[in-house]
Amino acid sequence: MRLALPVLSTALLLGAPLAQAQDATTALPGDAAMGIMFNTSISLNLPLVGSDRAARQAEEDAHRRDLYARSVDECRVLLDSIAKSCVITGISVSTQTNSNPGQPDYLYVSSNIAMQVELK
Repeated sequence: MRLALPVLSTALLLGAPLAQAQDATTALPGDAAMGIMFNTSISLNLPLVGSDRAARQAEEDAHRRDLYARSVDECRVLLDSIAKSCVITGISVSTQTNSNPGQPDYLYVSSNIAMQVELK
């Protein structure tokens, strides 16, 4: 019983702010007008055809540029279908080269796009 009281007290103290935070998010109808968050990921696995380091870097740069352009297109797709407004709030792009002996090198490129969307 001695142990149960401090554990119960701690649980109640930690749970109270969480309950208040949940009430605050559901009690503010004005926030609904701001929209909802969308997250989209795009991943590509492409062979590297360049024969030297500069050519491979140019390929990687081109694929990253392509992902940035596709990221902007994600908002266009949402606007054409379900969104009244769309704002990109964050984009991250990463690349990784996979090399295996006796096989062509591949470039793995991925992006994550975060958007704030107001639905139609």
